Amino acid sequence: MTIEETFDIQFSPENLKLIFEEKISKSGTVGKDGVHPSAFEKKLDTELALVIKKVRDKKYNFTPFKQRLILKGAGKPPREISIAGVRDRLVLRAITNVLSSVFSDAKIPAPHHFIGEIKEYIRHLSDEYSFVQLDVKDFYPSLQHAYLVEQISARTAHPELQYLVTRAITTPTGDRTERSEIGVPQGLSISNVLSSIYMMKIDNEARAKLQYFRYVDDILIICRTSEAERNFQYISQQLKMAGLECHALGTKSKVVPLSKSVDYLGYRLSPNLVSVRQSSYQRMMENIMSVITAGKYKHQPKRTLLKLNIKITGCIMNEKRFGWMFFFSMTEDINQLKRLDRFVKMQWEKTGLAQFGKPKKFVKTFHEIRYNTAETKYIPRFDDYTIEKKMELISVMEGLDVSDIRDWTQEKIERKFWYYIRREVADLEKDITPLS
Repeated sequence: MTIEETFDIQFSPENLKLIFEEKISKSGTVGKDGVHPSAFEKKLDTELALVIKKVRDKKYNFTPFKQRLILKGAGKPPREISIAGVRDRLVLRAITNVLSSVFSDAKIPAPHHFIGEIKEYIRHLSDEYSFVQLDVKDFYPSLQHAYLVEQISARTAHPELQYLVTRAITTPTGDRTERSEIGVPQGLSISNVLSSIYMMKIDNEARAKLQYFRYVDDILIICRTSEAERNFQYISQQLKMAGLECHALGTKSKVVPLSKSVDYLGYRLSPNLVSVRQSSYQRMMENIMSVITAGKYKHQPKRTLLKLNIKITGCIMNEKRFGWMFFFSMTEDINQLKRLDRFVKMQWEKTGLAQFGKPKKFVKTFHEIRYNTAETKYIPRFDDYTIEKKMELISVMEGLDVSDIRDWTQEKIERKFWYYIRREVADLEKDITPLS
């Protein structure tokens, strides 16, 4: 299929409507324009016709993105996340689909894919080898627009696509009004694929020469210790040519012998053992405590148990897997999971909630994920919930009897159910981000 055909399909009324229904309609996210998806849906056909016309005429403009700041810890500047309005999210998703088709080789594998590959590679290596970690400074804010457009143009000269990409990456976030020539907004559906396209040339050349792994701005090389500093300088120079800079050796960038282990993508890696890194592990314990403590003082034991179980098992929604245990399913340290289970049991009993049921277990979840994901009943699949199960979940979350919900319309039940599920999934995503 040609780029023109792909673009035409993605920006057809039928496909835009499908994107809205699958990706946007159930979301409560509102951009800077204040338009809710439910309000947008009431005039959907008119809005889609306007979008298509403006895209074709190369007159589509994105509304400035709403700003959300995510704290990264004491002494660190917050991470800026850009939130698009409903109409812009629709267009951005269609652009993302086009770019993902044209640059199918730019797709970023899931973190556990890298971890699985790394642990197999290092298993039989000695201390003649080292990890070389490179941390790119201000990755998304430093991406050069001219360089990015050059990478896209090398594969396609489609005018509407290039226009839309340029308008998207130059749209300001928050209170800023001026367009910039540098930086790609984080948090948009287009952000990851654009950053991957930006890095493709560097990645391909590095992989041809080195055992090289990159996830967004975290780069890991595994090589002979004698070659470590030279390889660091090589990648640093490649980044510099693309307008990027990494931290100097001895700071966030470092050379570490294999036997001493290294933290990467939330894991602790060594030839003998792959485990969850201590900060990620501690964070999960804190999240568990916050759920149990909140339940104790709000006197909502059933709701607390439901939220705690989702925290432990994660969930499957829209055929995607969410949760801490899914992310860390490549761990080999079962003792860590056993300690978490003991911690949950102790805190649950300590707060006097044992009479209301037993929380699920991390070890059991791990085995279900590794060996029985397709058939498991232990991990909730919210897409498969019947209307009865949806009402039961709503009754627990709202403290109502199921009989009180039976008089609701199906539309209200669906809206309430997905409101709670989206909120829990958002919490699951926070459990594993930011990684660094």
